[in-house]
Amino acid sequence: MRTRVTWCVALALAGCGGKGSILDELTVSAGPTNDPSYGPSGEPDDSGDEPTAGTTTEDTPTGGPSGTNPIDVLFVIDNTGSMADEQALLAKNIDALLDTERDLRIGITTTDVGNPRCPEAQTTPERGAMATRSCLERIEDGEFSFNMDDYAYACADICEVASIGIAPTPTALDDEPAVRPWFERTGGVTNLADAGLSLVQALRCALPRGVNGCGFESQLESMYLALARSMDANEPEYGFLRPEADLVVVIVTDEVDCSANPRFGEIFTTNKTFWEDPERPDGTSAVCFNAGVDCVGAGPTYSACPAADHDIDGAPTKDPDAAVLWPVARYSNFLADIQASKTGGARVRLLAIAGVPPGFESGDAALVFEDDPDPEVQDLFGIGPGCVLPNAIDPDYPMTARPPVRMLEVGASLGPLEFHSICREDFSAALAAIAQP
Repeated sequence: MRTRVTWCVALALAGCGGKGSILDELTVSAGPTNDPSYGPSGEPDDSGDEPTAGTTTEDTPTGGPSGTNPIDVLFVIDNTGSMADEQALLAKNIDALLDTERDLRIGITTTDVGNPRCPEAQTTPERGAMATRSCLERIEDGEFSFNMDDYAYACADICEVASIGIAPTPTALDDEPAVRPWFERTGGVTNLADAGLSLVQALRCALPRGVNGCGFESQLESMYLALARSMDANEPEYGFLRPEADLVVVIVTDEVDCSANPRFGEIFTTNKTFWEDPERPDGTSAVCFNAGVDCVGAGPTYSACPAADHDIDGAPTKDPDAAVLWPVARYSNFLADIQASKTGGARVRLLAIAGVPPGFESGDAALVFEDDPDPEVQDLFGIGPGCVLPNAIDPDYPMTARPPVRMLEVGASLGPLEFHSICREDFSAALAAIAQP
């Protein structure tokens, strides 16, 4: 019988707290993982018809009721070989986010910050840099090819715009108009240079980011680097964050977080402490799970799998500088600092479309931690899937996603969890939730 494991958010719940972390452990107790009020409401407008113009005015601070603040949305998109269909679905459903009267600013980056196992000439890591390029340009650059397979359909079936022009605009931190690496809509007016192009059309071309990214995804570090860039006057992203705006980080991924401290890159190459199978000739994504998570129990089903910090020898450590993966606290504290800078009731949220089961967002389904029954797959990932989507076309190859343990802990530090399953054929509910108050 499988053990049903849910995330414990409130420290008062049995089995939680007392270890200095908001999310110290998983428990077998039932209970909601998210406030149902964060769910979507209403039907999205898929017309894509917003007013557009060559410039947009800079927002003024708002102090109105909750839900009237502007929103800064940062998409951190997994751009590895298994994500073509999910990127296409994200782009296809983006109108659900835009069906709001709230002003929007939308930045897009990837999960690729580089890794010793990933040749930079092939994966071209973004390291948090935002971009507005059309995916049709990325096809020409070979970014939709992986293992000799062509995934260009993930862009070409949705995108109709060969290039996307961005009009120069000022920000509150820089009154000199410049071309910014993000999209925005203020008072119904976008920063798109082409007045005939809708924001829906532009985002359907910008969200598919290709499949040639590094397979050791660094979702949390990419988020960190992108937001840090927005605070650096020397970076194009400077000024992206507005104190009066809600910040919603949206991570879209089917893998665990592998935000590694570069000082310990050997864990992917010569140091096999965290390898699932030390006899393999190469390190796999299992390194990321084993280095950043401790499961409780003998398996194959575990009673708990909380995030954990390990040193280079595999021992638990409380020294953040000794942890081979950057500690979760690096990211929760960083977001807490941004929250402290907010005005007018604006807040910071983390919403993910990741490896949790459908219904997790409403508390109707629990996240189960089990070893993968296929030893070869276990060697690759170190854990079984957090969710599975059957494949009607090829039943032997369902879509699977791994449990996002470290991301869940960061999300829990901000309040009620907003994690939606990537194992769905429609992302509109998750995208609509971004603009909910």
